[in-house]
Amino acid sequence: MRKSIKYSFIGLLALGFVALASVVHAYPAVGVAIWPSVYGMEYAGSHIIVDKAMPAQTRADLLRDAEAATAVVRTFYGAFHRQPILVACSTEACARKLKEQDTMGLAIPTPFRPIVSLSPNGLNLTILTHEFAHTELDYRVGLWVRATGTFPVWFDEGVAVLVSEDSRYLNPGTTASQRCLRYSERPLPTSPFDWSSKATKDEMLYPDAVCRVLQWMEANGGKAGLLNTIDAVANGVAFSPENGRRN
Repeated sequence: MRKSIKYSFIGLLALGFVALASVVHAYPAVGVAIWPSVYGMEYAGSHIIVDKAMPAQTRADLLRDAEAATAVVRTFYGAFHRQPILVACSTEACARKLKEQDTMGLAIPTPFRPIVSLSPNGLNLTILTHEFAHTELDYRVGLWVRATGTFPVWFDEGVAVLVSEDSRYLNPGTTASQRCLRYSERPLPTSPFDWSSKATKDEMLYPDAVCRVLQWMEANGGKAGLLNTIDAVANGVAFSPENGRRN
């Protein structure tokens, strides 16, 4: 009986190791968060890991922007529940090692603490705020809801664009008609994997997503309606943003 329990325990450990190795292979930033020095990286501040080649001024700017991004997200949501581990690259070699050479930023949800990975092109307040906004929404709706597309990823992306006030995808103004770069009825990706594969080829997915979010908000109580709906989705209420109604 004891041998059986022992072998079962060893089997579970082995399975866990294989699962972790698979995640680290797909998302090396997870490995950095566990053991920075193996990847040639080091802590530059609390929860902030950078490549050792990052200049002192770039580090100082990153710490300042991380603090500002935290404040923006906290203001929008009313709270910022889980400060992410920030993994930032200042060189292309570092970005390639982390498989981030084709992106500016990536939010990686984990059961423990979210990880935000930035490439050299993403070392700015807008991208940081965008990715931090993802981690707060992920926390609120839960990993399962996000992974299954129950809360469509394009809606999440639209909210992140709105929180970060990304001027690449938003006009100045206060109404949807003023802020939208264009109106589009095309279907938008609902799953994280679908979005990832398409957004790298079509940047207009972002303005289309935020425009649809703005239209939804105007029909559903603005920011207060959005936050209430996020809470409802977390509690199992089905959500159909395409028609602006909660089922």
